[in-house]
This record gives sequence, C-alpha cells and structure tokens, in this order.
Amino acid sequence: MRDEGLNSIRLARRAMACEFEIVIVDGRDRDALVDIGNLALEEIQRLDGDLSCFAPTSEVSFVNAEAGKRPIAVGPDLFEILSAAKQVWRDTDGAFDITAGPLIDLWRAAEQTGTPPDERAIKDALGAVGMAHVLLDEETHSVRYDVNGLRINLGAVGKGYAVDKAASILREYDVQSALVSGGGSTVFAFGEGPDGEGWRVGIRHPSMVDERVAEIVLRDQAMSTSGGPAQRDKNVREAFEHIIDPLTGLTAESEAASVTVISDDAMLSDALATAFYLRGKALAEAYCRRYPTISTIFVSIDGRVY
Repeated sequence: MRDEGLNSIRLARRAMACEFEIVIVDGRDRDALVDIGNLALEEIQRLDGDLSCFAPTSEVSFVNAEAGKRPIAVGPDLFEILSAAKQVWRDTDGAFDITAGPLIDLWRAAEQTGTPPDERAIKDALGAVGMAHVLLDEETHSVRYDVNGLRINLGAVGKGYAVDKAASILREYDVQSALVSGGGSTVFAFGEGPDGEGWRVGIRHPSMVDERVAEIVLRDQAMSTSGGPAQRDKNVREAFEHIIDPLTGLTAESEAASVTVISDDAMLSDALATAFYLRGKALAEAYCRRYPTISTIFVSIDGRVY
C-alpha cells in the first residue's frame, strides 16, 4: 500500500522528436522534487543536442563529417553508445545497425514523394552501411569510419540512452520511486510506484490505440516497444514502414505488429525492440536464451500476444 506521506509529481519536456515524461513518487518537498526532475530533463535536452544527426552542430554530425577522414575523439556518452551498439549489432547478426543513416535518408525522401527508392539507389546506400566499418579505439575513445559516406543515426538507441541517464540522475538524488518515459515507446521505472506494487505500464493494441493487450509491472526495469501506435504520430499517415532493414535496405516486413522488450537497461531494450521487430521470434528466442534477463512480448495486428 502506498505511503500517504508521499508526493507525486509529473514533468514533461520535448526532445528527440518526442515528449519525455518523468513521474516521481517521493516523500520530499514538492519543490525539491520538481528541481530534481528538471535536472533530469535538462540532461535529456543536452543529450539531444549532442546525439542528433540532424543538428549540424551536434557531436554526431561532426563525427559523421570527419570520421571517414581521420580518427575522432568523442565524449564518454557517444563512445558508450557506440560500444553498446556494436555489441548489439554482433549479437543480432546485423539486425540492429546504427550506420543505416544513408538508407534512412533514402526512405525519408521517399516518404515525401510517395515513390520508393530504386534498386540502384538502395545498393549504393548499402555500400556505406555496416557497423563493421565503425572502428572504435578504447584507449583514445576515438572513432573512425573505414568507408566513405557512412553516417550513424542514433534514432533507435539514443532515446533509450537518454531515459537511462535521466533515471540515473534521479537515483543520484535519492529519489525513492520514479518512471521516465521517452515518447511512450521506451520507459524505465524504479521503486515501488504510486500504489506500492511497482509501476504498471501497458502495451497498447497495435490497431486500437485506446486499448491495451497486456500490462507489465516494472521494478528497476526498462521496457521498449517497436512497431504499433507507440512509435507512430497519429496525425501523420505514413506511406512506408518507418523501420528499415540494414541488411537489405528495404522496409521491414515484420511477422508482428509490435514487439516489446523488457530489460534492466533502456538503451538495450530500445535497440533490441528494433532488431526483434525486424527478425522476429526466432532471433528473440535465441537472444533470450543467451541473455535470460531479457524478455519479449510479440503482438499480432489483431492484438494477440505470443
């Protein structure tokens, strides 16, 4: 049962093309909790400025422009993300790949025209895709690309990393219980939650936004969903699937309408949800056998959980 002496606050801020939300349940003064929550949101905004491949002054944009010419020393945040992304790339046999920037650009243009890119354009883009071309130096914290035209895009992992960092700040200030959400598609929750039994987070029906197909109770865990309404703007009609296969250059043909991954790390759950959406149950089951702390939930278009 929830302690009646606890305060609950909710804060939100837009970053990384979505709304981040923080809910804190704690016994301290509300003003103090607001200050702590705003510190966490400011960290998310800082990361947005550093990690966006669309902001010309960001660290990622600088790396994309220069790392094909020479090794570039990067900050601890970016190096941590690159190292983790390379490991997930290995573990998923290339299904998760942050170097798909040239492919994403192709399909973004196609979204504007309504015409898919031709085979030659896709083939040319694939020539500059592949995490094997991203060389990381642990001693100097530098990155180099060994192929021209490669561009990293952290859209499938940056949000999870920001959620993790925000939760870490809340914990550093001894917040008892909180939930951090990035656009509703990636969350991290710790502590007992508002009712003392953990944080109850729903998985939405893929085709009926106002309905849930399952409810998960999170305690010191992250949850990310790829596909379904969690990653779509209800005001925008997409001409093409928004997740691109980095091995074929084509849009995803997923067996599921949405895939949810539960982990103790939001960056990892964010990345794996994309990989499992692309490759399906077989990859998810193989990965979870290797890493038993990870669990997955697949949902069909009619709302069946499997």
